[in-house]
Amino acid sequence: MNKSMGGTTKGGGWRSTIIFLVVIINLTLVFRLVWGEQSVAAWQGLKGTLADTQAELSALDLKRSELSREIRLLQADAAYVEKVIRQRLNYVRPGEILYLFDDLRPEESIWTGVAVNDQIE
Repeated sequence: MNKSMGGTTKGGGWRSTIIFLVVIINLTLVFRLVWGEQSVAAWQGLKGTLADTQAELSALDLKRSELSREIRLLQADAAYVEKVIRQRLNYVRPGEILYLFDDLRPEESIWTGVAVNDQIE
């Protein structure tokens, strides 16, 4: 019998086996694409992590450039060195008086006599 009369050929069994294997492989690939370790959702998560890391890198790069600028100023500019020493270390020149203030809000100061939460009767 030939193919046109409804008979089967010798290669028909192999063909269905190959189709079955191709379907199984495709199903496996679809499963891995949707739910696997290297899925689309995992890729989206990695994109978010990449964006966060790039933002952090940008912030660190800006901080690095600011520190480099300050290092250059400290090495070359005597006026800047004096300014930094006076601000950070509270140094004064002879004859100057240094006043240090706490970072309290005026309404919380002990000198005002009454705090915000106290009630006057």
